[in-house]
Amino acid sequence: MTFNLLKRWHGRVGVLAAFFVLLLAVTGLCLNHVSDWGFDRKALHSPALLSLYGMAEVNDVVSYPLADSYISEINDQMFYQLDEITACDGALMGALTVRFTNTSQIVVACERQLLLFSPAFQLIEKIGPGLGLPVAVKRVGLVDGQLIIDTTGGLFFSDLNALSWTAVAAGDVPSTVDWSEVGVAPEHIRLALAESVDREDITYERLLLDIHSGRILGGWGVYLVDAMAVLFMLLAISGVLMWMRGKKV
Repeated sequence: MTFNLLKRWHGRVGVLAAFFVLLLAVTGLCLNHVSDWGFDRKALHSPALLSLYGMAEVNDVVSYPLADSYISEINDQMFYQLDEITACDGALMGALTVRFTNTSQIVVACERQLLLFSPAFQLIEKIGPGLGLPVAVKRVGLVDGQLIIDTTGGLFFSDLNALSWTAVAAGDVPSTVDWSEVGVAPEHIRLALAESVDREDITYERLLLDIHSGRILGGWGVYLVDAMAVLFMLLAISGVLMWMRGKKV
């Protein structure tokens, strides 16, 4: 009775463990030849595999159109087209051009900061709560050429020259505001940004090591591999016991 129970347990658990045995065997074989097969030099480029490491994907690119160009954010980095620009405090909330009598400025809005750029995209000034900016900014727009910002504290008209902020009363909210809206940058820009943001190159060797050790699944993945190692030992012991029982019969 006990022998039959052990035999059934051994068979069922063996089927469950078979997948892990194959996985460990394949990754172990590959790790034994990483230099021969170039796995220590080849970097991952697949968005699906990079996402396992929290790296950027194309769908993570947030862009706001600015004339014929785009201001984009990905992995807390900001770009004008494909050129990285000064980081802003908080998530990107909009981008637009404010025109004055003799010149114009580009305003890039984030949750806790406005960045002012020249038309040639040279940084002019950073405006944060220390200069009176109401926070947190949710969106920015224009009303007859005047900058308006929507914050968690309400709407405010902004005079960038005087750095003044005028609250808009509930009954005086403009009926038409040209808000800066999220857009979709061209595919070649999104692909280039997803591949160029700051990140260490993840090689296939590291991927194989992380799969082999269980770290690809995070902290609990290591414990899963530990549990499987214990299970393999129990299978080995039960297999020896059944073999010895068979020898006696």
